[in-house]
Amino acid sequence: MEHEPEVRGGDLLQQYGYRQELDRVLTTLSAVGLTLSDITPTASFFVIAAAVYPLTGTGSFWSFLVAGLIALSVAFCMGELGAQYPIAGGLYSIVARVLGRPIGFVAMMDYVFQAIFLPAAIALGIGSYMSLLVPAVNPNLWATLIMLAVTVISALRVKTNANLTGFFLALELIVVLTVTVVGFAHPHNPISLLFRPALINAHGGLSPVSLSVIVASIAISLFSFNGYDSAINFSEETDGEARHVGQAVMTAAGLGVLFQVLPAIAVLVGVGSLGAFFTSSLPVAYFLREYLGTTGTNIMLIGVALAVFNATLAIVLQFSRVIYSTARDESWPTPINSALSRISPRFKTPWVSVLFVGLLGAVLTLFSSTISAITFTSVLIIALYALIAIAALVNRFRKRDAASRPFSMWLFPLPPIIALVGVGLALSQQKASDLLTVAIIVVVSIIYFYIYPARRSPFWRGEK
Repeated sequence: MEHEPEVRGGDLLQQYGYRQELDRVLTTLSAVGLTLSDITPTASFFVIAAAVYPLTGTGSFWSFLVAGLIALSVAFCMGELGAQYPIAGGLYSIVARVLGRPIGFVAMMDYVFQAIFLPAAIALGIGSYMSLLVPAVNPNLWATLIMLAVTVISALRVKTNANLTGFFLALELIVVLTVTVVGFAHPHNPISLLFRPALINAHGGLSPVSLSVIVASIAISLFSFNGYDSAINFSEETDGEARHVGQAVMTAAGLGVLFQVLPAIAVLVGVGSLGAFFTSSLPVAYFLREYLGTTGTNIMLIGVALAVFNATLAIVLQFSRVIYSTARDESWPTPINSALSRISPRFKTPWVSVLFVGLLGAVLTLFSSTISAITFTSVLIIALYALIAIAALVNRFRKRDAASRPFSMWLFPLPPIIALVGVGLALSQQKASDLLTVAIIVVVSIIYFYIYPARRSPFWRGEK
């Protein structure tokens, strides 16, 4: 790794023309905890893996493994850029400064739609599991109640939320480690099965899974690792040197991948009936019931519910910072900017932006399904990954001096190249309807950019 100059995040924030309004009280460890809670290995594994296993069978191993490699490559790009631009706007702020304001605005709108749909996609995952515990309550209602509770808590001090998410994170890691230990302790299938991707056919036998199916599922697997960018979104509340932002991104990404790939392998090795497992609506719950029985499984499901709650909390916290930043950059009409950039004098949090993210998510949970939210949001995520990888390449060639980079990625230019190839392959296999929706978002974003913010906002005019 190249020399990393010592520069504080607060100094860079001021250098980029922003005042310190949020409460800079987080340690690097707290930032890692919040970020890992955003990735939420347990909730992602139980909720999103449930969508991968039935699609790819034992090929899910390769889906998670390749997605993990892509995720770490993207994380290196984010870590380097985030340490250089430690701003609550996160990825869109980086893209705007490196690739230009019009492209940056498209990245911002991508981020805004993630802020709307991603919390709901995670919260919806609790419904299916809670319905096993309390069948009488509608799954969507469970998700809505989670969103409403999270919205209230997210308005509190970020330090309070960091402590709360840290506690829940410890509990959820116990759940995912239990799954890993149980799987490896009771091997029913040879490891070699993972190297022959197969899915249960109509006759109950194994049929090969095509490469295109595995590639298509990579986007969903990437979704399960997503969240390490939140270390950048919390950078205005993290004390210390700017390089710690890059370190937080990489630490959280590495742990997020590790705590999902290992249980993914363990479950495939340990499950007794592959046919029943792949056709189950809740594959991991089926696996647990084989070994832990009903009581043990219910205890684990409570842990999953807490993990989903924790993830939803961390995600709302993160995206409320993004929405706050968009208003501070004057991306909307003045009354909206004034409201969304409002900081609570008591808690030093962007409380109106918290309400925006939380309440919209609550509405969506009433009317959406988990799968529809996951596939659409996955396309948004990998499109933004592509922009970050390109920004990492462009930024390096513009600023070759290591002194300008508080944190430097390893093995440049391999990480951005791997990221671009990976997300390109994943995008090529997505549903036409999801791709069309994202394309419409891009076109509308560009039209709006030139009509309003490019004419009225100093930031979007390139003057800040």
